Amino acid sequence: MLPRLSVIVLQYNKPDLTRECLWSFFDLCGTGHEVVLVDNASTDPLAAGVADAFPPVRMIRRARNDGFGAGNNEGARNAHGDILLLLNNDTVTAMDFVTPVLEFFAAHPAAGIAGPRILNPDGSLQLSCGQLPSFGREFADKLVAHGMERSWGPARAWARRTHASAHRTGWVTGAALFIRADLFRKMGGFDPAYFMFFEDKDLCLRAAEAGMETWYLPEAAVVHHRGSSGNEFTERQYRASQLHYYRRHRPTWEQWMVERYHRLRGWDAIEVDR
Repeated sequence: MLPRLSVIVLQYNKPDLTRECLWSFFDLCGTGHEVVLVDNASTDPLAAGVADAFPPVRMIRRARNDGFGAGNNEGARNAHGDILLLLNNDTVTAMDFVTPVLEFFAAHPAAGIAGPRILNPDGSLQLSCGQLPSFGREFADKLVAHGMERSWGPARAWARRTHASAHRTGWVTGAALFIRADLFRKMGGFDPAYFMFFEDKDLCLRAAEAGMETWYLPEAAVVHHRGSSGNEFTERQYRASQLHYYRRHRPTWEQWMVERYHRLRGWDAIEVDR
Protein backbone atom coordinates (compact mmCIF):
# COMPACT_ATOMS: atom_id res chain seq x y z
CA MET A 1 0.00 0.00 0.00
CA LEU A 2 1.41 3.40 -0.97
CA PRO A 3 1.82 6.12 1.65
CA ARG A 4 -0.70 8.99 1.59
CA LEU A 5 0.48 12.19 -0.06
CA SER A 6 -0.19 15.80 0.89
CA VAL A 7 0.82 18.43 -1.67
CA ILE A 8 1.70 21.89 -0.38
CA VAL A 9 1.77 24.67 -2.98
CA LEU A 10 3.04 28.05 -1.85
CA GLN A 11 1.77 31.13 -3.68
CA TYR A 12 2.94 34.72 -3.58
CA ASN A 13 1.09 36.56 -6.35
CA LYS A 14 1.28 35.14 -9.92
CA PRO A 15 -2.12 33.39 -9.72
CA ASP A 16 -1.92 32.38 -13.41
CA LEU A 17 1.14 30.25 -12.61
CA THR A 18 -0.68 28.67 -9.68
CA ARG A 19 -3.66 27.74 -11.86
CA GLU A 20 -1.38 26.13 -14.46
CA CYS A 21 0.44 24.25 -11.70
CA LEU A 22 -2.79 22.88 -10.20
CA TRP A 23 -4.50 22.06 -13.51
CA SER A 24 -1.51 20.09 -14.76
CA PHE A 25 -1.07 18.28 -11.43
CA PHE A 26 -4.70 17.16 -11.23
CA ASP A 27 -4.73 16.21 -14.91
CA LEU A 28 -1.76 13.86 -14.70
CA CYS A 29 -1.54 12.87 -11.02
CA GLY A 30 -5.27 12.63 -10.26
CA THR A 31 -7.45 14.26 -7.62
CA GLY A 32 -6.97 11.67 -4.90
CA HIS A 33 -4.22 13.52 -3.04
CA GLU A 34 -4.70 16.19 -0.40
CA VAL A 35 -3.65 19.60 -1.77
CA VAL A 36 -3.05 22.59 0.50
CA LEU A 37 -2.54 25.97 -1.17
CA VAL A 38 -0.79 28.50 1.06
CA ASP A 39 -1.13 32.13 -0.01
CA ASN A 40 1.83 34.01 1.43
CA ALA A 41 0.06 37.39 1.81
CA SER A 42 -0.24 38.05 -1.93
CA THR A 43 -0.88 41.64 -3.01
CA ASP A 44 -2.53 40.61 -6.30
CA PRO A 45 -6.30 40.58 -5.60
CA LEU A 46 -6.82 37.74 -8.10
CA ALA A 47 -4.66 35.40 -5.98
CA ALA A 48 -7.41 35.01 -3.37
CA GLY A 49 -9.75 33.29 -5.83
CA VAL A 50 -7.41 30.66 -7.26
CA ALA A 51 -8.74 27.81 -5.13
CA ASP A 52 -12.34 28.45 -6.21
CA ALA A 53 -11.71 26.63 -9.50
CA PHE A 54 -10.29 23.57 -7.71
CA PRO A 55 -12.74 22.05 -5.20
CA PRO A 56 -10.16 19.52 -3.90
CA VAL A 57 -7.84 22.38 -2.86
CA ARG A 58 -7.87 23.77 0.66
CA MET A 59 -6.51 27.32 0.82
CA ILE A 60 -4.74 28.95 3.75
CA ARG A 61 -4.28 32.72 3.60
CA ARG A 62 -1.44 34.16 5.62
CA ALA A 63 -1.46 37.70 6.98
CA ARG A 64 2.21 38.32 6.21
CA ASN A 65 4.91 37.02 3.92
CA ASP A 66 7.79 35.92 6.09
CA GLY A 67 9.41 33.68 3.53
CA PHE A 68 9.38 30.40 1.63
CA GLY A 69 10.17 28.21 4.61
CA ALA A 70 7.64 29.77 6.97
CA GLY A 71 4.89 29.49 4.35
CA ASN A 72 5.60 25.81 3.71
CA ASN A 73 5.77 25.16 7.45
CA GLU A 74 2.25 26.57 7.74
CA GLY A 75 1.07 24.23 4.99
CA ALA A 76 2.69 21.23 6.68
CA ARG A 77 0.92 22.01 9.95
CA ASN A 78 -2.38 21.69 8.09
CA ALA A 79 -1.54 18.53 6.10
CA HIS A 80 -2.44 14.96 7.00
CA GLY A 81 -0.45 12.77 4.59
CA ASP A 82 2.44 10.43 5.33
CA ILE A 83 4.56 12.12 2.64
CA LEU A 84 4.65 15.86 1.95
CA LEU A 85 5.31 17.21 -1.52
CA LEU A 86 6.49 20.82 -1.35
CA LEU A 87 5.73 22.05 -4.85
CA ASN A 88 6.51 25.48 -6.29
CA ASN A 89 3.60 27.21 -7.98
CA ASP A 90 5.85 27.87 -11.00
CA THR A 91 6.09 24.16 -11.79
CA VAL A 92 4.11 22.26 -14.43
CA THR A 93 3.37 18.54 -14.23
CA ALA A 94 4.36 16.73 -17.44
CA MET A 95 3.82 13.14 -16.20
CA ASP A 96 2.58 11.26 -13.16
CA PHE A 97 5.74 11.96 -11.16
CA VAL A 98 4.04 11.19 -7.83
CA THR A 99 3.49 7.43 -8.10
CA PRO A 100 7.12 6.38 -8.72
CA VAL A 101 8.28 8.52 -5.79
CA LEU A 102 5.66 7.10 -3.42
CA GLU A 103 6.63 3.59 -4.54
CA PHE A 104 10.25 4.43 -3.78
CA PHE A 105 9.40 5.63 -0.27
CA ALA A 106 7.39 2.47 0.37
CA ALA A 107 10.36 0.29 -0.66
CA HIS A 108 13.11 2.34 1.03
CA PRO A 109 12.35 3.08 4.69
CA ALA A 110 15.71 4.85 5.15
CA ALA A 111 14.79 7.45 2.52
CA GLY A 112 13.62 10.63 4.20
CA ILE A 113 13.71 13.09 1.29
CA ALA A 114 13.47 12.64 -2.48
CA GLY A 115 13.48 14.93 -5.48
CA PRO A 116 12.49 14.38 -9.12
CA ARG A 117 14.33 15.46 -12.26
CA ILE A 118 13.71 19.16 -12.91
CA LEU A 119 13.40 20.38 -16.50
CA ASN A 120 13.32 23.78 -18.13
CA PRO A 121 10.26 24.52 -20.32
CA ASP A 122 12.34 23.62 -23.41
CA GLY A 123 13.07 20.16 -21.97
CA SER A 124 16.68 20.88 -20.98
CA LEU A 125 17.96 19.90 -17.56
CA GLN A 126 18.07 22.08 -14.47
CA LEU A 127 20.63 21.35 -11.78
CA SER A 128 18.47 20.01 -8.96
CA CYS A 129 20.72 17.89 -6.74
CA GLY A 130 24.29 17.75 -5.60
CA GLN A 131 26.77 17.78 -2.76
CA LEU A 132 26.02 20.00 0.21
CA PRO A 133 27.53 23.50 0.00
CA SER A 134 31.08 24.32 0.91
CA PHE A 135 33.13 27.27 -0.28
CA GLY A 136 34.85 25.18 -2.98
CA ARG A 137 31.72 23.25 -3.96
CA GLU A 138 29.69 26.42 -4.49
CA PHE A 139 32.41 27.82 -6.74
CA ALA A 140 32.42 24.65 -8.85
CA ASP A 141 28.62 24.51 -9.04
CA LYS A 142 28.48 28.14 -10.18
CA LEU A 143 30.92 27.36 -12.99
CA VAL A 144 28.78 24.44 -14.16
CA ALA A 145 25.55 26.46 -13.97
CA HIS A 146 27.19 29.32 -15.89
CA GLY A 147 28.37 26.88 -18.55
CA MET A 148 24.92 25.29 -18.88
CA GLU A 149 23.25 28.68 -19.32
CA ARG A 150 25.62 29.34 -22.20
CA SER A 151 25.18 25.87 -23.72
CA TRP A 152 28.80 24.90 -23.01
CA GLY A 153 29.11 21.26 -24.05
CA PRO A 154 31.29 19.94 -21.18
CA ALA A 155 29.04 21.51 -18.53
CA ARG A 156 25.89 20.04 -20.08
CA ALA A 157 27.55 16.64 -20.49
CA TRP A 158 28.62 16.65 -16.82
CA ALA A 159 25.08 17.57 -15.73
CA ARG A 160 23.50 14.84 -17.87
CA ARG A 161 25.94 12.28 -16.46
CA THR A 162 25.39 13.25 -12.81
CA HIS A 163 21.59 13.45 -13.24
CA ALA A 164 21.16 10.26 -15.30
CA SER A 165 20.33 7.70 -12.62
CA ALA A 166 18.79 7.43 -9.18
CA HIS A 167 21.30 7.97 -6.39
CA ARG A 168 21.78 9.24 -2.87
CA THR A 169 22.71 12.88 -2.81
CA GLY A 170 23.46 15.70 -0.43
CA TRP A 171 20.50 17.89 -1.40
CA VAL A 172 17.56 18.19 -3.79
CA THR A 173 15.88 21.42 -4.76
CA GLY A 174 12.89 22.78 -2.86
CA ALA A 175 11.05 23.43 -6.14
CA ALA A 176 9.60 19.90 -5.89
CA LEU A 177 10.70 18.19 -2.70
CA PHE A 178 9.15 15.06 -1.17
CA ILE A 179 9.74 14.44 2.53
CA ARG A 180 8.29 12.10 5.14
CA ALA A 181 5.84 14.13 7.19
CA ASP A 182 7.02 12.73 10.52
CA LEU A 183 10.63 13.64 9.66
CA PHE A 184 9.65 17.17 8.62
CA ARG A 185 7.80 17.73 11.88
CA LYS A 186 10.50 16.09 14.00
CA MET A 187 13.05 18.55 12.59
CA GLY A 188 10.70 21.51 13.05
CA GLY A 189 10.31 22.00 9.30
CA PHE A 190 12.30 24.61 7.42
CA ASP A 191 14.45 27.01 9.39
CA PRO A 192 12.46 30.27 8.98
CA ALA A 193 15.67 32.31 9.30
CA TYR A 194 16.14 31.55 5.58
CA PHE A 195 13.64 33.88 3.92
CA MET A 196 14.45 32.22 0.60
CA PHE A 197 17.40 30.19 -0.74
CA PHE A 198 19.48 27.54 1.10
CA GLU A 199 16.51 26.33 3.20
CA ASP A 200 16.31 23.14 1.09
CA LYS A 201 20.01 22.37 1.56
CA ASP A 202 19.74 23.07 5.29
CA LEU A 203 16.75 20.72 5.51
CA CYS A 204 18.58 17.91 3.68
CA LEU A 205 21.64 18.33 5.89
CA ARG A 206 19.54 18.11 9.06
CA ALA A 207 17.77 15.03 7.69
CA ALA A 208 21.17 13.36 7.20
CA GLU A 209 22.11 14.28 10.77
CA ALA A 210 18.87 12.57 11.85
CA GLY A 211 20.00 9.40 10.05
CA MET A 212 17.76 9.70 6.97
CA GLU A 213 18.79 9.59 3.31
CA THR A 214 18.15 12.08 0.50
CA TRP A 215 17.59 10.65 -2.98
CA TYR A 216 17.46 12.00 -6.53
CA LEU A 217 14.94 10.10 -8.70
CA PRO A 218 15.15 11.00 -12.41
CA GLU A 219 12.39 8.61 -13.49
CA ALA A 220 10.02 11.26 -12.10
CA ALA A 221 10.16 14.67 -13.78
CA VAL A 222 8.67 18.15 -13.34
CA VAL A 223 8.95 21.29 -15.49
CA HIS A 224 10.06 24.39 -13.59
CA HIS A 225 9.61 27.94 -14.88
CA ARG A 226 12.62 29.23 -12.99
CA GLY A 227 12.91 33.00 -12.60
CA SER A 228 14.86 34.38 -15.53
CA SER A 229 16.44 37.27 -13.66
CA GLY A 230 17.15 38.35 -10.13
CA ASN A 231 16.75 41.73 -8.48
CA GLU A 232 18.26 43.56 -5.55
CA PHE A 233 15.86 41.92 -3.07
CA THR A 234 16.52 38.35 -4.22
CA GLU A 235 20.26 39.01 -4.41
CA ARG A 236 20.31 40.23 -0.82
CA GLN A 237 18.21 37.31 0.36
CA TYR A 238 20.53 34.85 -1.37
CA ARG A 239 23.60 36.35 0.29
CA ALA A 240 21.89 36.57 3.69
CA SER A 241 20.82 32.92 3.50
CA GLN A 242 24.25 31.87 2.27
CA LEU A 243 25.87 33.52 5.26
CA HIS A 244 23.36 32.00 7.67
CA TYR A 245 24.03 28.51 6.23
CA TYR A 246 27.79 28.89 6.61
CA ARG A 247 27.47 30.18 10.15
CA ARG A 248 25.31 27.19 11.06
CA HIS A 249 27.10 24.40 9.24
CA ARG A 250 30.56 25.26 7.91
CA PRO A 251 33.98 25.73 9.57
CA THR A 252 35.17 29.13 10.73
CA TRP A 253 37.61 29.65 7.86
CA GLU A 254 34.83 29.14 5.29
CA GLN A 255 32.60 31.58 7.16
CA TRP A 256 35.46 34.09 7.00
CA MET A 257 35.89 33.50 3.26
CA VAL A 258 32.19 34.10 2.57
CA GLU A 259 32.11 37.21 4.78
CA ARG A 260 35.25 38.50 3.06
CA TYR A 261 33.70 37.92 -0.37
CA HIS A 262 30.59 39.79 0.69
CA ARG A 263 32.66 42.77 1.86
CA LEU A 264 34.64 42.83 -1.37
CA ARG A 265 31.34 42.98 -3.26
CA GLY A 266 30.03 45.77 -1.01
CA TRP A 267 27.47 43.68 0.89
CA ASP A 268 28.54 44.74 4.40
CA ALA A 269 25.00 45.49 5.59
CA ILE A 270 23.68 41.93 5.25
CA GLU A 271 22.43 40.53 8.54
CA VAL A 272 20.67 37.20 8.89
CA ASP A 273 20.61 36.06 12.50
CA ARG A 274 17.01 37.03 13.14
